[in-house]
Amino acid sequence: MALQAVRAGCVAIASDMRGFAGLRRREDRDRDAVSSCRPLQMHALLFGRTLVGERVWDVGRLIDYAATRPEVDAARIAVTGNSGGGTVTLFAAACDERVAAAIPGSYFCTFAASLGAIHHCECNYVPGLLADAEMYDVAGLIAPRPFLAVAGRHDPIFPYPAVEEAFERLRAVYADAGAADRCALSSGEGGHRYYKADVWPFVRRWLRGPQAGGGTP
Repeated sequence: MALQAVRAGCVAIASDMRGFAGLRRREDRDRDAVSSCRPLQMHALLFGRTLVGERVWDVGRLIDYAATRPEVDAARIAVTGNSGGGTVTLFAAACDERVAAAIPGSYFCTFAASLGAIHHCECNYVPGLLADAEMYDVAGLIAPRPFLAVAGRHDPIFPYPAVEEAFERLRAVYADAGAADRCALSSGEGGHRYYKADVWPFVRRWLRGPQAGGGTP
């Protein structure tokens, strides 16, 4: 994805995500475990936090850093990622208004039809959230900033009918905000993976057009 961003003319920051790759616990790296999500989530809960919240905090610090770079226009920052990266994209954009465009891949759906019905990694869960909000409500906090959901029509863990349901709910929020054209859904004919076809045209439209002042996001 970072290479795609560079080819599209953007500056890109590609970070490890807490619990994966170089940010796994040492013992998990030693045994080549895929992730450290479960223990990190359990430890976060001990302190009244969540792993997704800590990852969102990390994104905020990356944005702080990006703003110090002369080649970055901090007014035009897009965040994108797939699966767990899509989770962090959505929550980071909902919590941090410095995210000018959000493009979550293989995540946007309803909590009820995905996390509430199908096995998912522990890192996805925020205790008590569904009592107050569905995923489209969280995404609604991003309006009127540009939002593109990317989904596979045959994703086994984020069912596409629920993706469409969530999108229709979110589009109504954007319409109420006078920004219906800034909310879009892009789908691919496959499973749980990143579909880039509409991503970079979307970035160019909203972050490189006249309304954004031109230049490089």
